[in-house]
Amino acid sequence: MDIRKNVCMLIGLVLSIALAFSLMSCATTEQIKMLEQQVQQASQDAKEAKALAQDCSQQAKQADAAAVRAENAANAAAASAQKAEDMANKAEAIFNQQMKK
Repeated sequence: MDIRKNVCMLIGLVLSIALAFSLMSCATTEQIKMLEQQVQQASQDAKEAKALAQDCSQQAKQADAAAVRAENAANAAAASAQKAEDMANKAEAIFNQQMKK
């Protein structure tokens, strides 16, 4: 009888310890809500970061296009300057030719 009583007390003690351990390892509703809020905030931050990245990508493309236009304008200006210089040289040659006469 004494052994049976001790076994029952031991089983009760083990069950009590198991129950206490399981209750301590469970998260409270408040902790779960806080975690959900943190997950939602992280998700929102990720969406905002993605939108900013897309905006930056679009701005980079626009900057590249502007650089190409600026380069084309510089090339056109250089060509115009060369043409003007050629015309000035021709005018000077004509003037010198007229002066010789």
